[in-house]
Amino acid sequence: MLGSLLPRIEVPATPQADEARQAAEIELSRPIYDQREGLLARLWAWLRSLLEDGQLVAGAPPWVSTAIMVLCAALIIAALVLILRLARRITLPAKAGTQGDALFGDDRDSEDLTRAADAAASRADFATAVVERFRAIIRSLDERGLIEEYPGMTADESVPLAARSLGDCEIITRLGQGAELFDAVRYGRVEPSSQQDEWMRGLARDVTGARAPRARATAAPALAESAP
Repeated sequence: MLGSLLPRIEVPATPQADEARQAAEIELSRPIYDQREGLLARLWAWLRSLLEDGQLVAGAPPWVSTAIMVLCAALIIAALVLILRLARRITLPAKAGTQGDALFGDDRDSEDLTRAADAAASRADFATAVVERFRAIIRSLDERGLIEEYPGMTADESVPLAARSLGDCEIITRLGQGAELFDAVRYGRVEPSSQQDEWMRGLARDVTGARAPRARATAAPALAESAP
């Protein structure tokens, strides 16, 4: 009588031990785990022994132990993938730093760099947009003769060079902020948004309109001499 009043409990469908073992073996055989072969081999041996035993929880049905092991294997694999991804993000900046942190990696002119930045922004790749636009700013200063670019020049080194021509003005302060943003984005410390992209666009416009005070000062005597 009591049994007829209780709802029927369905045993949840879970992978059998062989299926769980096969899924874990396929996942752990991926190339991403090659660098951790020794650790993963020991981990896999441990998981396999537990799966073959099938009695992780004493007195529980075999499917309970299997379900727990499948869940544990999934969590461990997810944690390893996360660790490897974080390690890759850390090592990439380190490799870039060994190359001298050079601002430019090619000889594109400012117009080409600006077009590359615009194209990146149009596809919402704001990291590339910010980096390429700052390069365009500095390359344009070199093209205008306001700085003299040299091989291996860094973003930070370009700012005092610009200050020699443009003077100690508000634009130089912003150019220094742009150099900091360039480095932070380039080496993965900041994930920029459309706001950072728009800020860099504004900096590019203002730098384009900036003129060297020295040029204006030398132009004045020339005009005075030519006057009747």
